[in-house]
Amino acid sequence: MITCTRQEYINQATTANKRKIIKKMDNRFKVNKWLRYSYGFFLGIIANFILDIIFSLVYKNYPLFQPINNYLISIFLTYAVFEILFFFNKRLKSSLDWDQHPVQRFLLQFVSNSLIAITLVMILRWGVRFLLGRMGYIALADELIFVALVVTIVMIFVVSELSVFLLNKWRFSLAELERFKKENAEYRFELLRSQLNPHFLFNSLNTLSSLIYENQENAGHFVRELADVYRYILENRDKELILLSNELEFAQSYINLVQLRFDKNLEVILNLYNNNPGFHIAPLTIQLLIENAIKHNVISKKNPLRIEIFIESDMLVVKNKIQLKQTKEFSTELGLKNISNRYGFLTDRAIEIINKGEDFVVKIPLI
Repeated sequence: MITCTRQEYINQATTANKRKIIKKMDNRFKVNKWLRYSYGFFLGIIANFILDIIFSLVYKNYPLFQPINNYLISIFLTYAVFEILFFFNKRLKSSLDWDQHPVQRFLLQFVSNSLIAITLVMILRWGVRFLLGRMGYIALADELIFVALVVTIVMIFVVSELSVFLLNKWRFSLAELERFKKENAEYRFELLRSQLNPHFLFNSLNTLSSLIYENQENAGHFVRELADVYRYILENRDKELILLSNELEFAQSYINLVQLRFDKNLEVILNLYNNNPGFHIAPLTIQLLIENAIKHNVISKKNPLRIEIFIESDMLVVKNKIQLKQTKEFSTELGLKNISNRYGFLTDRAIEIINKGEDFVVKIPLI
């Protein structure tokens, strides 16, 4: 059994993009390193100035502008704390990534960073005061102000990191959407070209030519069915999903065409009409699966091909007996691979391809 989920397809398809992103990040490492240093410098100055403003409002005799030594100590403390937090968060990433667990990562990083920052700031601050001989009386209110400021800065730091992650995720999603649109456009072009290829037209015209001499009524019926096939392709090639009932009408037209070509040697059984309320499917899915069965299997009076199409739970099932041709026909690879790729973007549910025993079975999730 072969399965292909949306996430697996995206992971495979975007490996090259991820490598490019990693390479760009490596090239910018030196720049980011200096930006990190500048954050510590400016944040230290800003934090000290905010404290001076608060204390000047709380204490009447507290001067607003403190000696430069206070700012140097603040820069040192801020830089030391941030370097340790960067190191800790880098290790945290390996066990709890933003991409997989954003809420848990935010809460854990905020709580852990706050505790680490408060502990380090207090230890370093008291250590510096001890070395400078400034221990004296320590007011609890002052310490609470320090703690509140540290927690606020940590919150800003964590929210900023989350914002950067979400921005990158959004940009990456836009790039993936554009890539999907491009691939979808290429698919539609290839699909239309495959339906208009000389081999398909030759078989259709050859069948029509035979019918004109043998049965003019069937010939007229064949032309109408052929017109319905091309009209459906042109009208629905731009749609991502279509009602299953509409797809079945088209599938019946296509089945009528191929049955006129193969006569009684091909039997296609549709058992879906009373069991598909509101289901949607990617356009041309049934036609591609029928075409795939016809292309790879012998169809003759001695070996007639039977194709069954039915619903099993919420899956569309296309089943045919395996009677492979000795020589392979040219293939544009639009069949199973294309269906799998399209459904990789439409749903997280997997397409199932079962190739064992006497039957070849494809199960398509209905949406």
